[in-house]
Amino acid sequence: MAAVTGAQIVARIMKEEGIEWLAGIHGGNVFELLKATDEQNIKMIHTRTEPSAIFLCDGWSKASRRPAVAFAFGPPGTLNMVGAMAHSYMTRSPVVLIGGGRSASQDTWTHHRLDWEAEAFKPVTKWSKHILDWSTVAYHFQRALRDSVTYPQGPIFLELPGDIQTEVRDEGEQAGYLASTQSAVIDREASPAAIEKAVRLLLEAKHPIVIGGNGVWWAQATEEFKEFVELLQIPVGTREMARGAVAEDHPLAFRGRYAGPLMANADVVAMFGLLMTGLEANGQPPLYKHKEVKYIMVSEGTEDLDARMPTEIRILASPKRVLRQMIDCAKDIMKGPPDRSEWLGTLTRYKTNYQKQQRAEAEKVCDAKPINPHWLAQVAADFLDDDATIIIDSFMFGGFMPNRYTAKFAGHVLDAGMIIGVGHSVGMGLGVQLARPGKQVLGLLGDGGFGITGADLETAARYKLPAVWLLYNNSGWMNTTMQSPDYNYRLSLHIKDSFGMLKDIRYDKIVEEMGCHGEFVTEPTEIRPALERAFNSGKPSLINVIPDDRVVPPFLIQGRLRAPTPPPQRPKPVSA
Repeated sequence: MAAVTGAQIVARIMKEEGIEWLAGIHGGNVFELLKATDEQNIKMIHTRTEPSAIFLCDGWSKASRRPAVAFAFGPPGTLNMVGAMAHSYMTRSPVVLIGGGRSASQDTWTHHRLDWEAEAFKPVTKWSKHILDWSTVAYHFQRALRDSVTYPQGPIFLELPGDIQTEVRDEGEQAGYLASTQSAVIDREASPAAIEKAVRLLLEAKHPIVIGGNGVWWAQATEEFKEFVELLQIPVGTREMARGAVAEDHPLAFRGRYAGPLMANADVVAMFGLLMTGLEANGQPPLYKHKEVKYIMVSEGTEDLDARMPTEIRILASPKRVLRQMIDCAKDIMKGPPDRSEWLGTLTRYKTNYQKQQRAEAEKVCDAKPINPHWLAQVAADFLDDDATIIIDSFMFGGFMPNRYTAKFAGHVLDAGMIIGVGHSVGMGLGVQLARPGKQVLGLLGDGGFGITGADLETAARYKLPAVWLLYNNSGWMNTTMQSPDYNYRLSLHIKDSFGMLKDIRYDKIVEEMGCHGEFVTEPTEIRPALERAFNSGKPSLINVIPDDRVVPPFLIQGRLRAPTPPPQRPKPVSA
């Protein structure tokens, strides 16, 4: 056995697992790690901000279904990543962060608390570990990589002190090391009785619906998912990473504002890999009725199956395996395709009317000045290739986009899930471009988000990653309508003014100095030509658009975040 350092153990495992790069910002207590990874020809991607390194890994892992590794000088660098790790935790992305903690030998100094970094990450990771024993480095790092991609996926933090990285011992002293070829995947399969019961419920239903969530994407079950709904002729909705698993222009697919009316008439609903967050009304009425509806839930994670709603069948297994079992069972039972003409006719009417309304809504404001965000979103959606990736970021503009484009494949759309952060699209765009080279990547960025991570467009230029960001420059947080005291009684004029920024900042000129392509758009007719020039430039690009900042996104109008009702005024006392 050869003598190796702790850092070399980590680097060798990365090489064995096929990890080709790691992202972060260097510092003294990770230099040994960077030296070791360089010896293994593992590339370092050096970002400008620590959060963007996590977002880059997040975008890569979502697009590739593989784990990504980030690093940071600790503790200042690692602690700058807590918020970004929360993003990955909430959206279940397999990111492993290695922080170079203080030397383990400093344990003798009582004023140092050696575990506080690992403690800081515990709420936003699957688990967090401060490694103090050289012999356990391989075990903890291998476990981190494998646990990160075990459903439900999620980030993991390892604090690897500098002296553990540099300590040299015989590699045979590593306890619990196991080559990747010796680790079999856990095999779980549903019982034939449960499968048959679920299939018969769906075949006998008059108004069945199937919904696919993130678990369909991570289980690589998109082919089985599509085959299943086509075989049983069931309307299908897809959510988050699964959006597009059945292309949204497919006759069976539904989305958008008419999903609610369909759900209201459903009698059996089967959900595959769907976590009931606030985006799903937590599985509660009125979206999910608890009477007169039979629910089937399939997932690899118990958390997905623990929604507080009545269920007929709950199956803890891979959606891919279960769907294949259900397909085989249905073929044995069915004598012919079920007659869904009435139910599918209802879906077609809803879809046709909705698409007409969406197009009319956009075309009505196609010439509006300043640029109306409904038209901006429609032009961008119409322009993109079918295999493009869209990253939802800007809280304001992101609210106009989701129902404008048609998702064509699972993983078409990436977002921040329930954490609703801003600025993540810069790093995520870099990661997606690494995972999907040669494909269009469009990040929907706001001026607020640019202030948080915009410096990493220089990282995009340095590594020649030609993603494009559409900057919704409304010169403030949210928009002028929502900031006004008339919209929100709690905001005084003074508070409203402090939400603003300098008017119409030329972010396009800023990024040009970083080596990017910049576009400045103020006219509706300039939108598409700017998109064409940006994507044809071969450079990372920023399209700086000045919109009508008075227009409120549809989801706010629909009531998710309606303007609060002012409290009743107390009657004035009557003077004596």
